[in-house]
Amino acid sequence: MIYDLLHETPSPVEFVDLCVVGAGAVGITLAVEAAGKGKRVLLLEGGGAIREESSQALYDSEVAGLPHRGIHTGRIRVKGGTTVRWGGQILELDAHDFCPRPGVPESGWPFSKDTLTPFYERALSLEGLAKVERSDAEVWRDLGLPFTQFDDLEAYLSRWCPEPNFARLHHRALAEDPTIKLWLHASAVELMTQNGVATGVRCRTLTGVEALFHASHYIFALGGIESSRFFLQPRAGGLPWNRSGLLGQHFQDHIDCNAAAIEPLDPKRFHDTFDPIFAGGFKYLPKLRLRPQVQVALGSLNVGSTIAFEDTGKLRGQAKTTVRNLMRGRFSEITRDNLRHTVDHLPMLAHQAWRYKVQRRAYSPPEVRIFLRVHCEQEPTSRSSVTLTDHYDPLGLLRIRFDWQISERELDTIRQYVLIAQRVLSGVARILPNEDLVSGSPKFLDRCDDSNHHMGGMRMSPSDESGVVDTDLRLFGVANTYICSSAVFPSSGFSNPTHTVLALALRLSDHLG
Repeated sequence: MIYDLLHETPSPVEFVDLCVVGAGAVGITLAVEAAGKGKRVLLLEGGGAIREESSQALYDSEVAGLPHRGIHTGRIRVKGGTTVRWGGQILELDAHDFCPRPGVPESGWPFSKDTLTPFYERALSLEGLAKVERSDAEVWRDLGLPFTQFDDLEAYLSRWCPEPNFARLHHRALAEDPTIKLWLHASAVELMTQNGVATGVRCRTLTGVEALFHASHYIFALGGIESSRFFLQPRAGGLPWNRSGLLGQHFQDHIDCNAAAIEPLDPKRFHDTFDPIFAGGFKYLPKLRLRPQVQVALGSLNVGSTIAFEDTGKLRGQAKTTVRNLMRGRFSEITRDNLRHTVDHLPMLAHQAWRYKVQRRAYSPPEVRIFLRVHCEQEPTSRSSVTLTDHYDPLGLLRIRFDWQISERELDTIRQYVLIAQRVLSGVARILPNEDLVSGSPKFLDRCDDSNHHMGGMRMSPSDESGVVDTDLRLFGVANTYICSSAVFPSSGFSNPTHTVLALALRLSDHLG
């Protein structure tokens, strides 16, 4: 059931089994899972049913380090969280990412990948991917194409959610399940504690309405940056969860950059190997990554790439978006100009439809520019950080001072990867590395983007001397409060984080019973 703190008043004496703060992918997953076990759940969302500029303004932050788009564009305060604009790519971490790596300080997790393997599988159903093909080899076999592998680089496929917006995907449960109460415009401003036990979450609207919510257990499913911000807020009695002093430290994103131009030698073979795949109602994206044994030999971080096809025709992109909205029945998102642009590009769309329907692949126009888009993890001891300014937002919380840094080791990992790709892909394409990257010029930093993958800052650890949450995600110093966010990642690996956070959410749900 959905309520709005702007217009409705919760019962001051209601006491439920579980209170989840944040109604993004993780919060919704936790609520649906708990309700399925017969628990009464409060799900608190600071935004509304649709994106609102007044809510987004709460994320305005001071950027002290390198430019970082995601500090503002990668955080969305709305029902569904960032899934309202997320592409929906699903990918597991490597087993290698969970292990301590020689020469990479603080790498690895407190447990092996085997701990999360069954939860990765369960998460697929909650992502709308229950019927997706798990085997990469089977996908290629179904296409009648070879599953091409390369020396030193491992080829693999990521999967994409057919409906990436979790608010849409789980709308029925949120709207109709009487054991779930979703409160909109309920921004958490304080965790109330007494003698090491959480007793409530105080929420406030931008209009000044306040409410206190009570539960047996509390889970904060905030974004990777907002998690650190909330628990850094000053409070009477200090911050018992920050004995390690690591709260907000060692933030990690994935460095994303066009590191080389690509000229295919055999266009058909190249596109057969690297074009996105559409099979059985699901999208699969061919990717490459540096094999673990090569990482160890080079002393590098985890790094991989996709092939980026950049169509400079903006109107063609609009036409593709219009067709996609028509196919999904989203007629309200289509304007007359959209339809006119689509008609103007019917020949291109005919080629696209043939490639999609007959060959089950994406279509790239001949004039498209092609790049090696490299994605590199950051060091687990990254110098990036989330701290607080002395400026308050309208809710009374201190705003963020965000410092994003890229290290020489990270740049060197990207450089080594491009040179390896240039060698091992020489049979299918000419790889032309960016000159600033090869020469070590600091100008290459201008080409480095973030990936909206906000990780670290509330490190998971067996001890409160080296982390902020324990291996069950319990917040140190508070008996009944948990953090389920990519902020708890000790190291980030190469994969985008959503699938792993959802696996952690299911593991936490089972832990709480």
